[in-house]
Amino acid sequence: MRDFVESLEGEHRLALAFGCYACGIILAAHDPSTLQIWLVAVAVAATIALTRRSDVRPVRTLSRLAPIAFSFGLAFGASAISRSEHPAFAALDGHHVVLEGVALERPKQADGLSMRVRVVHVRAPAAAAAASLAGQTALVTFPSAPHLPSFTGTRVLLRARLFVPGGARNEGEPSERDSLGEQGVAFLLSAHRSRDVSVLGPARGWDAWWSSARQALADRLEAQLPPLEATVLEGILWGDRGNLPASLRQEFSDTGTVHVLTTAGLHLGIMAGFLTALLMLTPLRRPLRAVVVLIFAWAYAALAGMHLPTVRAAGMLTAGTIAVEAGRTRTPSAVLAVAACAVALPHPLAVLSPSFSMSFACVAGIALLNPMLTKLGLRDDCGLPPLLAEVLRTSLSVQIALWPLQALYFYALTPYAVLANAVVVPLVGLIMAVGALLCVASVALPPLALPLGNIAWWGLAFLIGAVERFGQLPYAHMDVPPPSHAFLVLYWTGLIAAARWVHVHCASRPPRVTEMPRIAAYAAAAGVFLAFVYAAPAIRNAFDRNLYVHAIDVGQADCILLRAPGGHAMLIDGGGRLERTAAGSVIAAPIGDRIATRVVVPFLLRHWVLKLDAVVLTHPHGDHAGGLPVILEHERVGVLYDSGQPYGGPAYRRTLHVLEARAVPWSQAVRGVRGELGPAHFEFLAPERPFITGSPSDVNNNSAVVRVTYGQVAMLFTGDAQAEAEARMLSHGGTDLRADILKVGHHGSAYSSTPEFLAAVHPKIAIISCGLHNVFGHPSTRTLTALRGEGSQIYRTDLDGGVSIITDGASLQTRAMHEKLSGS
Repeated sequence: MRDFVESLEGEHRLALAFGCYACGIILAAHDPSTLQIWLVAVAVAATIALTRRSDVRPVRTLSRLAPIAFSFGLAFGASAISRSEHPAFAALDGHHVVLEGVALERPKQADGLSMRVRVVHVRAPAAAAAASLAGQTALVTFPSAPHLPSFTGTRVLLRARLFVPGGARNEGEPSERDSLGEQGVAFLLSAHRSRDVSVLGPARGWDAWWSSARQALADRLEAQLPPLEATVLEGILWGDRGNLPASLRQEFSDTGTVHVLTTAGLHLGIMAGFLTALLMLTPLRRPLRAVVVLIFAWAYAALAGMHLPTVRAAGMLTAGTIAVEAGRTRTPSAVLAVAACAVALPHPLAVLSPSFSMSFACVAGIALLNPMLTKLGLRDDCGLPPLLAEVLRTSLSVQIALWPLQALYFYALTPYAVLANAVVVPLVGLIMAVGALLCVASVALPPLALPLGNIAWWGLAFLIGAVERFGQLPYAHMDVPPPSHAFLVLYWTGLIAAARWVHVHCASRPPRVTEMPRIAAYAAAAGVFLAFVYAAPAIRNAFDRNLYVHAIDVGQADCILLRAPGGHAMLIDGGGRLERTAAGSVIAAPIGDRIATRVVVPFLLRHWVLKLDAVVLTHPHGDHAGGLPVILEHERVGVLYDSGQPYGGPAYRRTLHVLEARAVPWSQAVRGVRGELGPAHFEFLAPERPFITGSPSDVNNNSAVVRVTYGQVAMLFTGDAQAEAEARMLSHGGTDLRADILKVGHHGSAYSSTPEFLAAVHPKIAIISCGLHNVFGHPSTRTLTALRGEGSQIYRTDLDGGVSIITDGASLQTRAMHEKLSGS
């Protein structure tokens, strides 16, 4: 034990210190209570006191180093979180501003156009909070229009509405603030008209120069290559994949190779490797070569737009290089710790980002597992070509290290990632070299641009073809629930233990054949134990006797998940958006697909909902049906209930198409239809034949209305039913309308929730699903007043985020993502 402590103190002291620092940041991010902070302080003081008189010097050193690093992490993390959640410009949220800025990139197509702009001057308002906008980077969205000017590198005038990114909207979901922060974006600007974004002239400054240079190189590449290949090459060289087709982007994701289109550690490592190899041919001394490599690394980061992952990678490379050249590191863990400190000391919240975790897991996996695989027989002389053996070792090491994090952050398992990366990553290195030469030749030596363009095209065509082939294999992408943090700790503990065992027992030879059964038995036992830990949430759900109602925050749309005892589940609507613009044209790219992919399907997986007993489509409008095509493709569904109204909207047509392709049973939801959800029961109260006609919105008024009962608790979900539908249900006496929980009709609009209907329901809890800053003014003041008159406790997804209600059939417990901001 003493030898272990001395080894830890001597060889891994920096890694231990950084680990404690990171743990402090993680604790701060989980909003610790005062009691928890006091308990940590007492534990730190007790540790120092108990080890102060130890006769083992490493014990004394570590006992002081670890608590100090942890305390710094807790303090730095809390301070950074406070600054992030309460920016100086928070008072401008929802207000109109007039700004001047530098356009950092060309607009990308996504529900209109969007681009990043660095603010240089604030024209209006004159409030003190507005001064803090200068120097910040905003993501500007504005409508598309013909004949737009070239924005990149220009000074632009913006008239827009400012929005401050908020926290997570649903339980376990990444926050918009953190997601945009990864792009260096501090706030959002929404311009109502395309002419509200205008060019004032050329901009000055280093970021304008680099943006213009990047655009000029992109124009030259696009002149030499077909559009698809040019887009992929731009993604590989500087991370611009804005015009990549959605299908190919998905195939990169499904094969675990999407990282090659994001400029980060891989790209900087390849660049540094090529440059170092070239400099080795010169008479430059090693320290000077290191300086040249670092200069080029930061220039490359600037060309890529100085996104945070790129800056972190450049910072890690710089810190690691300086540490090695200064002779201050003796082990890989020390180099890794120095690089991590270079990133996390100035930006503590970087520790919480997926890119940080995956970057360091990748490097740690190579350092830990590559030697282990070598000793297990995957050597350079194993019968394979040495280069292929090295590629396979590295690819295996990376994927073994990364797959739990891929499941944690992206809810995906990519079985072919090892083979796909073994093919793609070496090819990316060659394409980067040829692409860089093509950029230089297109500027300085135009005659060489054509042959280099042909070589680049061959390489890109092969890469795209390989990704498409791997992506089309069966089970190329598997949706999986995210692992718990306990699983991650145990998984990495197991990897470290396995690497240590191999280092001790296989130092001079691979395992003998007679030893393989024992090794296989140990591996199988560890695998079974890890599988049990991984599936623990599903086991807990199977024995849980509570029913859960989740109002998922999907913006100005509806999506309700019911989880009943025994693992039964029902989804009511799938989120989405209304499908027509103000001009009446149909939106080509369904927003509902993105909402389902980014919000609804991950929410289902986080709660281990792998099968839906039933899906209820209350009515076919896009803000209810928009996400269903993707949900039906990803989930096993027992039956879909639909009111059966004739409707030609694209989301509804796609839903019916997927329904047929997946052979999901269809049932018409009309009054009197009943069903069971485990021990819970449900019954449809509307619509009924003949359908309501001649009302202001017949589609809304013929919404499927379903009442669910569990024990003594009743729940009523009304879709977008309006006053006419409510009156029709009341005509049956209204006794079957009583409910403890009411999903308020039509997003709380003034066209629903009549006093007579609310009196019949008399809900204890009312949930209104509507979007923050929605243009419809939902919910209506009249509806809120009527609900308060019934004594209902009101929850709104625009203010409260996702809402969850737990019932055992007798009592109700409610929790919301955000503290209530209104008096409801």
